[in-house]
Amino acid sequence: MNALLRQAWLAVRPLTAQQRFLARCGTLLLASGVLHVAVAIVDWSPWWGPVTWRKPVVFALSFGILAWSAVWVLRQLPASRFGWVPAGLLGGGAVAEIAMITTQRWRGEPSHFNPEPGLDSAIWSAMAQVVILVAVALAILLGWALLRFEGTPAARVAVIVGLAGIQVAGYIGFDMAATGEAVVDATGRVPESVRFGAEGSAKLAHALGLHGLQTLGVLAVVFGLRPLPGRTQVWLMVVASAGYAGVFASVALTAYAGRPWTSPTAAMALLGLAGAAAVAAVYAFAARRLLPVLGRRPAGVVR
Repeated sequence: MNALLRQAWLAVRPLTAQQRFLARCGTLLLASGVLHVAVAIVDWSPWWGPVTWRKPVVFALSFGILAWSAVWVLRQLPASRFGWVPAGLLGGGAVAEIAMITTQRWRGEPSHFNPEPGLDSAIWSAMAQVVILVAVALAILLGWALLRFEGTPAARVAVIVGLAGIQVAGYIGFDMAATGEAVVDATGRVPESVRFGAEGSAKLAHALGLHGLQTLGVLAVVFGLRPLPGRTQVWLMVVASAGYAGVFASVALTAYAGRPWTSPTAAMALLGLAGAAAVAAVYAFAARRLLPVLGRRPAGVVR
């Protein structure tokens, strides 16, 4: 078990100054998320709504994981000073975004769609600009991976599909912002939750797009712990990628149809279930290959 953990760490640990910068930003954000979990427990205020500890927690953890995922991506791209562009935009942008969200929660003000003049509207405007910088960083990583990827073919599939999913999530996020602004213009109030149509789950669709890189990246790392033939790894990753895309498409299209994710059409339900089954099957296969290693006794241990 310890040997596997060490191998996994060696596969993702930062090696260059750019990667270490991203890793530090990611670690800072993860620590902030965990800290605010404790604050939320102590405060015991509502978890949902425009002013809630959920936002500093969820956004910090999400951006922290994304930063560490970008470390793994950069490890498989050519060493270049150019890497400071996506690393700086992503790491710095993520920290700035979470700092503003967290500041607003401590002030007792909504962080998103806040129309109040002065500091509140300035922070909301700045958040929108910073997110664009993060999106540019991720688009650069996607283009770079398409042109100069140096990792395994299976990891290349995981990175390209994962980063493409983030681009789609960015489009969904843009629509969420437009929808929230429309609610504010119509009612003069910050919405409790952004929905597409009557009950479309915009947040879930957005989240699924953001975290496909981790879903597929974990598989790529696991494949490296007990390597399979390269062609087999690629086919397994293609199956998992198609499954992820099916789940994401099902949830996103259901959201845009204005339906809750628990009530999709028959076609969307079939697509989502088939996709989830494909991802689960590949994960089960990967886990099964690790079981002999996990169950192996360290040398010299006698029972």
